[in-house]
Amino acid sequence: MTERAPIRVLLADDSATTRSYLAGLIAAAPGLTVVGEARDGEEAVRLVEALHPDVVSMDIRMPRLDGLEATRQIMASRPTPTVVVSALVEEDVDLSFKAMEAGALAVLRKPPAHRDPDYSVLQREFITTLKAMAGVTVVRRWQEPSNGAKPVTANLSPKYSVGSDTTPVSKPELIAIGASAGGPSALSSLLGDLPENFTPPIVIVQHMPDEFLPGLARWLGKHTPLRVVMAESGQALQPSTVYLAAGGAHLTIARRGRLLISNRVVDKTNPRYCPSIDVFFASVAEVCGTTGVGIILTGMGDDGAKGLLDIRKAGGRTMAQSEASCTVFGMPGVAIANGAVEHTLSPQQMAKGLRKLTENS
Repeated sequence: MTERAPIRVLLADDSATTRSYLAGLIAAAPGLTVVGEARDGEEAVRLVEALHPDVVSMDIRMPRLDGLEATRQIMASRPTPTVVVSALVEEDVDLSFKAMEAGALAVLRKPPAHRDPDYSVLQREFITTLKAMAGVTVVRRWQEPSNGAKPVTANLSPKYSVGSDTTPVSKPELIAIGASAGGPSALSSLLGDLPENFTPPIVIVQHMPDEFLPGLARWLGKHTPLRVVMAESGQALQPSTVYLAAGGAHLTIARRGRLLISNRVVDKTNPRYCPSIDVFFASVAEVCGTTGVGIILTGMGDDGAKGLLDIRKAGGRTMAQSEASCTVFGMPGVAIANGAVEHTLSPQQMAKGLRKLTENS
């Protein structure tokens, strides 16, 4: 049996200490190897051309050429999967999302020192993300399948429900979205194609380091005419508003006269996903029934598949991002396989379908 070649990583960081530390983490991980180290963005661009790495770990704040412009140039000259690995200073948060807009696939917090209580989780996330992103074919714009096959664009008329030719479907009351790796770009595309008079509130659970989530809310707010805010426990959901789940607790939906945000205490014995898309979707199924719409976007793992099936069983509408438009097809693929998905669409098609559901209701 032929042994698989290791994934080749280029490290770009202006700190020699940080480069040495990250290189040590990579060297200790099976299946990864460092093929080059760049001290600034200019060197990163040159080394990508010379070494052809499988994935780039990109710092943001660097001399001569920052990670934002370096990412943009890499995507223009030799598109290569790029992961932003940033220190958590406020300025870097906005720059990180600008780098994602330029083509970076994910944003991570730099793994801390071994003595930090978050070391194990963040070290594992760093390695897992590099491995997953290395296998991604970089796509600068969402594309339709190139093999001539038509994407699944089933009729999104609100008149009938799944499995019945006569059962009316209720007007959408809530749009529930779950996303992980590659999610910010998909969310930007989906939300950007919705009009300012799109009424149903939208609630999003995005897997991402907690400290980056307020920056994501600001960034998404620049790409959609809808209002984008961080979700807070007890909030009553308002029309034409997008709510982004904060980290540290599971987000659920409750009804006390009207729909509300309700945060659950985290079970620290099982912190696999927090907030969990499955937990979120299950609450939407229970509270909204036929008035809930569940959407699962690009991401690693299987979070959301079980909860999306709950929404479909409750009579709500369900969508998953198409493989051709995904950064990572893990979460949508699992949801499709378990029968949770009614429609498989690109982000733009999802926006079109949501507009149709509300306009014709």
